[in-house]
Amino acid sequence: MRHLCRVATCQAFTGFRPTAGSVTRAMRGPLLVLAAMLLAWSLPAATAQAIDSFDLHTSYWLNLAIKNGTPLEAVTSGQAAQWKFIGRDVTQPCVVIKTGEGNVAKALLSWGFRRTADKPVPVLVIDRYVTYDRDRGNLTLAHGRNLMLFPGFEFDFDIGQVVPKGVGGDVALNDNRALVALGDAKIYGLDGGLVPEGEGDNYNPQAHQGIQPRDYAGEWKVTADGRWYGTWHLAVDDDGNVVGQYLSEETKSVFPLKGRIALGEPNRIVFDVEFAAATQHYDLYLFTGDKSAMCGTTTLVDRKFGVLAERVTKKQPEQEAATKPAGQ
Repeated sequence: MRHLCRVATCQAFTGFRPTAGSVTRAMRGPLLVLAAMLLAWSLPAATAQAIDSFDLHTSYWLNLAIKNGTPLEAVTSGQAAQWKFIGRDVTQPCVVIKTGEGNVAKALLSWGFRRTADKPVPVLVIDRYVTYDRDRGNLTLAHGRNLMLFPGFEFDFDIGQVVPKGVGGDVALNDNRALVALGDAKIYGLDGGLVPEGEGDNYNPQAHQGIQPRDYAGEWKVTADGRWYGTWHLAVDDDGNVVGQYLSEETKSVFPLKGRIALGEPNRIVFDVEFAAATQHYDLYLFTGDKSAMCGTTTLVDRKFGVLAERVTKKQPEQEAATKPAGQ
């Protein structure tokens, strides 16, 4: 019902209705932004999660894997268990899917059994998946988590749904517990991550007095007006120029951002996030004490909202080992 309400609202305010494979555009501009704001206001609040290695494998990296890889006829649990994880914060094998409609998806998988009255039934669990629109870069068509795929059913990554056999699915679980591609879809396995690990993980912005451009770099959990949640990934050069990405917690879409540290105000940063049909402006101040947060305003369609961003501090491997209880 919520999906139907979103479609109806989008159609009412923008003149186009999303479909499984394409979007018929009749109107663009401010009405699209207004519809997006209305939809965001209607969604329940969610807590922004830190970006992990799965999130960092955006459409660019997935297309690179397709370009340089060889499609697999099938993927078994034993085969996937031999692959390296795509990051130390991900503990399931990852596959890339080129869908039958030409879109690109990523998925974390695990194999298991579902107990029934007669006997255990094999299942494939799609722990997480994201499907990107082939024509719009890092904008998503579907995403989800914790889906069970039983033998005899298929999964359609373009619409993010389990479908009956023969109804346009991209993959299926066969009787041998193997994941197989269907029709024009193709499966690629990721044997390790493609995204280079970020430099400067040991950098400590509290180790010096004053504010330096590099103090803004890294991951930030952000909430705007208590209703929009996401994560920024910022990079800053010595001249104060800022580039990065914004990952939407709701849609899993990724949007570019660009700006700079304000001239003469080292504790102030301004940048724009470029959405499909609008630009959202941010004007924030870094806490000069522990440099752990920023606050300020964001402007969208001539309306201002409050913003709070908190730095994400990742533990190093030796720190993680030290915090584990004895015997683990």
